Amino acid sequence: MKDFIAKIEGHGNLTVDWNKDKVKLNVFEGERLFEGILVGRTAEEMHWITPRICGVCPVAHNIASLKAVEDALDIKVSETTRQLRDLMACGQIIQSHSLHLFFLSLPDYLGIDRGTELAQKNPAAFKKALALKEVSDEIVQTVGGRNVHPTTTAIGGFHKVPTKVQLKKLLKKLAETATAARDTVELCLGLDYPELKVDLKLAALVNDKIAAVSSNNIAGRVESPVKNYKKDIEEDIRDYSTAKFGKYRGEETLVGALARLAVYGDYGEKYDLDFTNPFYNNPAQAIEIEIYHRNARTIIEKLLAGDLDARIIPPSKDASFIGIGAVEAPRGGLYHEVHLDPASRGAGKNNIIVEANIITPTVQNLTSIEKSARALLEQTKNRPQKETERLLNMLVRAYDPCITCSVH
Repeated sequence: MKDFIAKIEGHGNLTVDWNKDKVKLNVFEGERLFEGILVGRTAEEMHWITPRICGVCPVAHNIASLKAVEDALDIKVSETTRQLRDLMACGQIIQSHSLHLFFLSLPDYLGIDRGTELAQKNPAAFKKALALKEVSDEIVQTVGGRNVHPTTTAIGGFHKVPTKVQLKKLLKKLAETATAARDTVELCLGLDYPELKVDLKLAALVNDKIAAVSSNNIAGRVESPVKNYKKDIEEDIRDYSTAKFGKYRGEETLVGALARLAVYGDYGEKYDLDFTNPFYNNPAQAIEIEIYHRNARTIIEKLLAGDLDARIIPPSKDASFIGIGAVEAPRGGLYHEVHLDPASRGAGKNNIIVEANIITPTVQNLTSIEKSARALLEQTKNRPQKETERLLNMLVRAYDPCITCSVH
């Protein structure tokens, strides 16, 4: 398979040994070395720099960096700040999932070549896609100042919080698009997904822990503190990729929508999801659109019921100068770690970064993509090679990889 895989973020392809059922996922993006860029910069700059890793999920990088610095400076943010960040994260997930489903992944199942053809193939679905993108953009813009790369966020809080008038307007918009979210679930659950069985670890963040289940047994959950993330998520370098490949405790890991639904609740029975089949990450994303759409409405109602606390909380005297910020990005768990120079201590903006580490969701998914591709080869031996190539491309797209994030 010489050509780049189309309709994914970034440049990558699969090298397939058809005789031995072996697959390599080649990542060709140039390394951008964001961790090195951060060294020597101030803590205040971190949450401005890291969102530039990705134009698809900048909110996740922004929040992860803020949480890392706040952990290093022992800052406990207000409830208003926490809720506003959660609201912004809801918007981010709806943004990303909507774009991926309607414009990159669903064409595989609807007999069209590209997402824009959906306007002719299924005008009603196309209209819902635009409505979901519009409302999710509005969520992020209302809270973060603009719909890409937030400007209002700050260490310890927000430079500017939205007014209740703005929040009421946003709540009305969410109410108007609730049907679009529900219909997206019905659309995606009604599609036929290729058969595939893979034994994977499914991992997601639960508060300050990483929780993991087996795709064959989602009831058997194991947990470990987020502070152990570098021990649990092992990264290795491969000569055919500019991105590192991550495993969770030595096992191929799937993170993202399907993993979250497995870890967080009994969605398999409710929606008849097959957690052993990575293709089901697509309907899982649709389900999450509805979940986070509903969560956004709940958060706004809570914000409207009380006073908006616009305080920016200052650093504590008990700062350790080492912090970890972990969030669930659209594609899975995202980890930012920062080490600050105690000698440069100041009011947040003067703390100099001496070390930084970032592990992105796609880094964790790369090993799973390879294992799933090998399983697909083994389980489709009687198919023509051209058809298997088509399924392999669909499989990679189902993971919704962000290749440029993986080579941060």
